[in-house]
Amino acid sequence: MNKIFYSTFLNNSNNNINYENKQNFISDINKFNTDSSKLKIGSYLAGLFEGEGHLYLPELSKFKLGKFYPYIAITFPNKDYPLLCKLQELFGGCLRFKTKENAIVWTIGRHSELLNFIKLINGYLRTPKIVKFNNLINWLNNEFDYNIPIYNINTEDLSKDGWFSGFFDADGGFKIRYTEKIINTITSKITRKGRIEVRIALEQRKHLNNMSYRPIMEMILKFFNITNDLNTSIHQNREYWIIEVTSLSKLQYLINYLNEYPLLTAKRNDYNDWLIVYNNMLNKTHLTESGKLTIKEIKNNMNKKRKIFNWDHLEYLN
Repeated sequence: MNKIFYSTFLNNSNNNINYENKQNFISDINKFNTDSSKLKIGSYLAGLFEGEGHLYLPELSKFKLGKFYPYIAITFPNKDYPLLCKLQELFGGCLRFKTKENAIVWTIGRHSELLNFIKLINGYLRTPKIVKFNNLINWLNNEFDYNIPIYNINTEDLSKDGWFSGFFDADGGFKIRYTEKIINTITSKITRKGRIEVRIALEQRKHLNNMSYRPIMEMILKFFNITNDLNTSIHQNREYWIIEVTSLSKLQYLINYLNEYPLLTAKRNDYNDWLIVYNNMLNKTHLTESGKLTIKEIKNNMNKKRKIFNWDHLEYLN
């Protein structure tokens, strides 16, 4: 990334809302949604927001003073810059580069763009973040006399829309375990068994807004047809729910789903490589020497070790 820039909406004159222009805002939003509905991306963006998103809602008194305005922000790693450019092209917003964190924050704050984004993801939310989201809708309805509908948490089957794809893009991971067999050259005994394994991992905090993430994590377990209880872990004095899946038959549920609702971040590259190993294991070619070498090479070039990215999958957004 050669060019680093900072954009902000806080000083943008388009945030100074003229009540007489309300119908113009609504007209623009309806046109935007008519076009973007063809993408079937609203549920995906909802999952992405609930995974790595943040919503800022100021006090009403501060808004009237013109100091603050609500916004929605989603944080991405630097490697997702091509996707961010596409999202910005389609839905507006601005980008802020956080150099120390190697991250980019996509912020939706301009009034018409914020309303459009709300309309896109409204009705798809499944986590405790819905509390603040609905507070934002209430605030907009009261402040501007809108009639934006307010929904409860979506409890439909995860396979019915793209929410889980966005949520996994935000917080999920594809893992490959490759352990080489070690034989004692003197005794010829095996001192370490070789092992090859594919798995997915998903971690989420336990609570937000005094609400538990257990229901959505249990719904994800159900998606994989897993009957075991959730596992937990503790990082920096905070408890998390953890889901890990290694069964090839259960991982097939995710593969089938992603064929219908594809990943859009750079994680798609890791998924494609992970899928090669998965298929090798199904075909038993992972037991051959050439198969093992292929898997070892794939593992050594995935996730944080990846240097080359393919963005052909962004054609899904065209």
